[in-house]
Amino acid sequence: MRIGVPREIKNHEHRVAMIPAGVSSLVPDGHQVLIQASAGVDSGFPDNDYIAAGACMVKSAKDAWACDLVVKVKEPLASEYIFLRPNLALVTFLHLAAVPKLADVLLEKKVCAIGYETVQLDDGSLPILSRMSQVAGRVAAQLSVRFLQKENGTPFSGKGILAGGVAGSTAARVLILGGGNVGLNAAESLAGLGANVVVLEASQSRVHSLQASLHENISMEHFSFESLHRLLPDCDILIGAALIPGQHTPELLKRDDVREMQAGSVFIDVSIDQGGISETSRPTTYETPVYVEEGVIHCCLPNLPGSVPLTSTMVLTDASLPYIQLIANHGIDGAARLNVAISRGINIRDGKVLHQGVAESLRMRYK
Repeated sequence: MRIGVPREIKNHEHRVAMIPAGVSSLVPDGHQVLIQASAGVDSGFPDNDYIAAGACMVKSAKDAWACDLVVKVKEPLASEYIFLRPNLALVTFLHLAAVPKLADVLLEKKVCAIGYETVQLDDGSLPILSRMSQVAGRVAAQLSVRFLQKENGTPFSGKGILAGGVAGSTAARVLILGGGNVGLNAAESLAGLGANVVVLEASQSRVHSLQASLHENISMEHFSFESLHRLLPDCDILIGAALIPGQHTPELLKRDDVREMQAGSVFIDVSIDQGGISETSRPTTYETPVYVEEGVIHCCLPNLPGSVPLTSTMVLTDASLPYIQLIANHGIDGAARLNVAISRGINIRDGKVLHQGVAESLRMRYK
């Protein structure tokens, strides 16, 4: 099979979909891997490393897209729609609930589109998304501390609080909505700095199972709007980390809720790639990462792991390569029969929506 790896073009997206070791795992099975020139440079992998691993380097995105299987990190942007076509298998993070226009194009072009975020095991876990979520949670923690500082200038000046505090001062108070991989990794990172963290989680059983194993600075509570409104006014950092696989993130915050927070507080909406948890959320870019609504600093970057591309790319390849190998060796149908997680990952195929959560979010027919 011919496998194409284009260079990512999303704003400040420095990751690449495959490291050279991934190439060297595919080539011995007779597959040809075409890497667009410089695709891996920002992740620390120069072209010569791919050539040594057996890849064919191509100059243009068109050449990388002209393959049976295209492997990416982020969803195709409008300028890449020209490359979409029938019989193309595309594997990437899609997050179609937040980009209905892309869903329309994939349906029209009859692409087989597999979303990393919906590849799901029998126990409900998301083996590829969870790895990126770990990275995203830790990056969210780093950014929240940065934006809480005072020197960012008007109107983006934070409260000027040291996350862990020192003797004679109080530590930052953090509220995290969602106790999955994003939420817990953000919580552990901030608690390790000395912040006081409360995680609100919708699953009562998860609250009970995790409570005893958490850092001493972390408390976990069952989510309710009463607890949300009780904690919002005093939190210095709010992190949105809610997730329903394939579906639009539930809107947990209205503008009036954001208004309850103190001026200079920081809100990191990690859930923005699935639409965001707040009425006030809208995607930002690394060129303009924050904006202010109701006095609260909002950061809604949809590709947080892109800021640490070496780490993220290695983690992504490690998690995704077994599924890429199955698809390359057996085709979509064969791989889906052999591995139910892959079949669950298929969002769109032959002009039909095959994932129920995606269909519900887009208000489309589910087959």
